[in-house]
Amino acid sequence: MLPSLMRRKRYSKPMFVGKLSLLDDKVDAMLQMQLVDLARMFTKRKEVEVESAFHADYEEEAARIKVSQFWWDYPPIDKAAGMKSDVYLRGIGSAWFTGAEAVQAYLQFCQQSKYPKLANSLFALCEDMRLERICRARRPGTARVFAHRHRILCAYFQHKLKSHLNKSEFADAVVLFTYGWFTGVDWKFAEADEVSTRMVQLFPLLEQMEEAEHTAEVAACCEAMLDSLSVWVDRDAVAAYFWTQRGSGVAEPLPAGYKGELKRAKRLANEDVLPELEGERQLPGQERLPTWHRETSDRSPGLLRFELERGSRTAAQGSAPREGDAADQALAIAQGRSLRAQRTGAASGRRESLAVPAAAGHGAGAVAAYATATWLAPGRPTAAQEAAYRRLSERAAPLAKPLQRAIRRTLEQKRIAPRGDRLFGRLDKRLTRAFTQEMPRLFYKKRAPVPQLDAAFSLLVDCSASMYDKMDETKLGLVLFHETLHTLRIPHEIVGFWEDADRVTDKEAPNLFQVAVDFSSSLTSGSGAALMQLEPQQDNRDGFAIRQMTERLLRRTERQRILIVFSDGEPSAANYNDIGILDTYEAVMNARRLGIEVISIFLASGVIHETQRIMMRNMYGRSSIVVPHVDELHEQIVPVLRKLLLKSIF
Repeated sequence: MLPSLMRRKRYSKPMFVGKLSLLDDKVDAMLQMQLVDLARMFTKRKEVEVESAFHADYEEEAARIKVSQFWWDYPPIDKAAGMKSDVYLRGIGSAWFTGAEAVQAYLQFCQQSKYPKLANSLFALCEDMRLERICRARRPGTARVFAHRHRILCAYFQHKLKSHLNKSEFADAVVLFTYGWFTGVDWKFAEADEVSTRMVQLFPLLEQMEEAEHTAEVAACCEAMLDSLSVWVDRDAVAAYFWTQRGSGVAEPLPAGYKGELKRAKRLANEDVLPELEGERQLPGQERLPTWHRETSDRSPGLLRFELERGSRTAAQGSAPREGDAADQALAIAQGRSLRAQRTGAASGRRESLAVPAAAGHGAGAVAAYATATWLAPGRPTAAQEAAYRRLSERAAPLAKPLQRAIRRTLEQKRIAPRGDRLFGRLDKRLTRAFTQEMPRLFYKKRAPVPQLDAAFSLLVDCSASMYDKMDETKLGLVLFHETLHTLRIPHEIVGFWEDADRVTDKEAPNLFQVAVDFSSSLTSGSGAALMQLEPQQDNRDGFAIRQMTERLLRRTERQRILIVFSDGEPSAANYNDIGILDTYEAVMNARRLGIEVISIFLASGVIHETQRIMMRNMYGRSSIVVPHVDELHEQIVPVLRKLLLKSIF
């Protein structure tokens, strides 16, 4: 059975070697979310995505910002500063101030130039310096990040400059000397004297670039620089430290000295145009500004100005004033959000129930396949499965008793512990506070025992093919949890999930959820044997599975709701490999925002690679437990469960 499972999994989760490994290409989900949020805030476009590429770039038509892979192997602080500086340059600078027409014209000049790589690198560098000046002026807080960026680049370029000079690669040296001129770095070593002397003739052009208002001015200065360099530079550049891609820039760039607020016109859902009407009242010298849209046929001007996401385009200016009308009834159409209004029929059509979205905002939108959920009812366990469960129960018993005892002891202490520092109640023995404090609280009250814990658990099990060598340890962990929760009388469910890779199409990606133990039978005797039916299957779409379980937990009435995910940390499915980690992270964060605690447990069957720990932490944050053997699980899970269960008491 295992060879067939491995053959199925091979096409959806390929193996890589060396730096191409998915484990080595670690995705920092928190940093990625920050970059996407920054990009969308600066560009004023909600559909913008952030990706890694060889060079940083902004693509207007594709709504995409690329950050350089140069920062990938640096420490986390340097990596974050470098990638954020790329987003600043593209989101604040290129998305508004780089002219696409000027870029296209200069790239055509590069093709005809004697030194195309040198021409491109110089232009990209000089344009970045102009954009950085704009970013610092518009957002002074970015100066610290840019200073961090230049510290890293200066140290890197100093080593590279020595190498280029030793090889007589003067074109590359010119690019690095130009960078040093903009950043105020003085390259002090003997090999640099000749190039620095020749660079003096370029200083007037560089000073013009510092005052350039448009991309076209930078391009003109770069063309003049190449004419001067062609006299003594004998060959083209070798490296491409800076680069300009085709499609960069915007159609209508702003000048560098623009002082207004950066705004984009909000796109309407429909593209129809409202015809001009006769007989409408109009202020002298002003255009008509009707508020008619599809939802109403009233074409009279109104007292209030609305921002409509759906409507018809008009020639009116958004800031044009309008004359009032006695029939406006502004107060009649205003609807508050008080609880009283929601209990009546006034706002019944606009109420929104608490629901979990089917896809998150950053990564899940890029999934081509549409995921669907099919729930399988728990089957009756066979005699072999019941015997296997009894064997695992005997193995888990020595581990379950200390876990139950530790949790019970802590909970019992909290249940009966008195609450001190009260304004009334029984007089405390610590009376010195009456003399040392201005407003002493000298009383305490005994806490009434709580009959039972108000909590619910959902155990979500990854049943993908990559779990074939970890499923035995995972089942032992499930038995440990089931026996512990059953003894503590805490309702819970155990659900396995996988995606049927054989049935995935462009329109549907069927995901199956096998309910091994449900809430209704979790506290009955003999209910745990059904979890032995969980076996490795095919793919796993973790983010979608977590959202489905979040919906189920939100229907529970318990005060504390906890989701525990048993997985190996490798989400892989159709059109999901690249964004699986980020999508899972978004699903976890959304569940936590809705009040559900999410914990991940990775039960390995031997040595754990450090990249596995990093991957689990990228998806689940600090609430991720990675243990090589189930024997060590209770030592790490007891503090976490103790903290979570205590919340269910108060």
